[in-house]
Amino acid sequence: MYGIYYLMFATFANFFKEAYNFSPGIGGLCYLGLGIGFFIATMFGAKIGDQIYASLSAKNGGVGKPEMRVPALIFGSFFVPIGLLYAPLFALSVNFVLTMLFPVGIFGFGLMTTFLPIQLYLVDAFSYAASALAAASVLRSLLGFIFPLFGQQMYNALGLGGGNSLLAGLSIILGIPFPIWIWYNGERIRLRSKLSKAN
Repeated sequence: MYGIYYLMFATFANFFKEAYNFSPGIGGLCYLGLGIGFFIATMFGAKIGDQIYASLSAKNGGVGKPEMRVPALIFGSFFVPIGLLYAPLFALSVNFVLTMLFPVGIFGFGLMTTFLPIQLYLVDAFSYAASALAAASVLRSLLGFIFPLFGQQMYNALGLGGGNSLLAGLSIILGIPFPIWIWYNGERIRLRSKLSKAN
């Protein structure tokens, strides 16, 4: 998700330039939709995630587990491909404000709603939470570095619709099944580690 996020950051200005003939100066406005999505996810996505965690903990005798953060992650993972798939369709037919608010905002909402539960899962799962967060940050940053390197070539070859469809497919293939797999197998795998808080 983070690689796709940085790839979209690198290509948003071109997307709006091609779709709406934005100049480079006005092209910065396209990031407002992401900011709105991030804000809504921070306000409501975090609250929903906490409610899910509290509900699952109550059902488990008041004892929370890191895997109880995963349902919020599964919920958020559906929004990224939706935002990616609908952005080119919106650009063909509607005003740029609607494109910024809806598909781009939905994309931003999905990113933040996946990012927060992952961070909380790492904090809950490992004894050395700061080290776990640092390791995750290094991996995210590597993906954030690599993805934009091929972004423009990908869009030149596939176009806006094809490029976004490819990214949406990747976010579906990698972003949706993996959290579901973690929900069912995460505790067993986590408890094998000497760095797990349960050990």
